[in-house]
Order: sequence, then structure tokens, then C-alpha cells
Amino acid sequence: MFKKSQGFYADFLIGLLILIFITFIFTRTILDLNSHEDILQGLINDGTSISNSLMSEGYCPTNQCSTDWSNMEGRLGFVKNGKIIADKFNAYAALESIDYPKTKALLGTNNDYVLYFEYNNQIISNIYGKYDNLNQITEDNRVKITRILYYNLDGNGGIVNMIVLVFN
Repeated sequence: MFKKSQGFYADFLIGLLILIFITFIFTRTILDLNSHEDILQGLINDGTSISNSLMSEGYCPTNQCSTDWSNMEGRLGFVKNGKIIADKFNAYAALESIDYPKTKALLGTNNDYVLYFEYNNQIISNIYGKYDNLNQITEDNRVKITRILYYNLDGNGGIVNMIVLVFN
């Protein structure tokens, strides 16, 4: 009779260890799902903030956007009434080409981004931001924000999509 209870006790411990292991796996899975969702929500918030800023007129305290933005003053933006303001866009493009981290700071993001314009799913502009080619983006966590505006930087004005990809 004593040996039967020892066997039952061993079976009980093995069952308890299996239950603890399953609980651990379940808890880790739930936590991983939540952390991935938090990362994506942060990217969505940043993407919305970046696109909202760029879709604004921007702000240059001395009306010399190139100088102001290089000195980390003001707020990036180059759209008024749904149309791109060429001189402000050119100031943004010049700053981005020499000092991408400053553009990130002026946009208030720690995540990386790229910006480009497309018409009929064809890219019609340079790609601005961390990379100059979309194939260079290897990050798994990325969000695409699309805004519509009037583009006339190439002399062939039309309605296009402004795409902001945010990733980390």
C-alpha cells in the first residue's frame, strides 16, 4: 500500500510540472502578442504624427526655412490647402539629404521613416528619409500611411499619394 502512494505522488508531481510548463508557455505567448501590438501602435502613432506635420504649412520663425530647420527651429511641413509649397519642400529635401537625424528630431520621432510620392502605384519622386531605395527596408515592423495631395514639383501637376513608411 505504501508503494502505491509513492507512485501516485510521483504521477502528481509530473502532472504538476507539465501544468506549470503549459502555463509558462501560454503566459509568454500572450505577453509577446501584446508587446508586438504595442510596437505597431507606436508606429501608427508616429506615422500619423509625421504625415500630419508634413501635411501642414510648417513653421519657420525667420521665414528662412533652410536656415531655421538646420538650426533645429520651427516645425517641418510643406503643404498648404492640399498643395505642396515648393520652397518649403525644397528646404525639407535639402535638410533631409544632409542631416536625416535632424528631420527625425523636428518631426518628433525616434522611429525611422521614408517619404515618397506615387501616382497609379508608380513612384514619381525621390525617396526621402533613412533609405533612398524601398528594397533597403528590411525591418519587419513597419506601417504605411497614405495622404492625398496636389503635386506640381515636376511641372506636371496632379493628384498623387504621399506615402510615409515608418519602421523600427
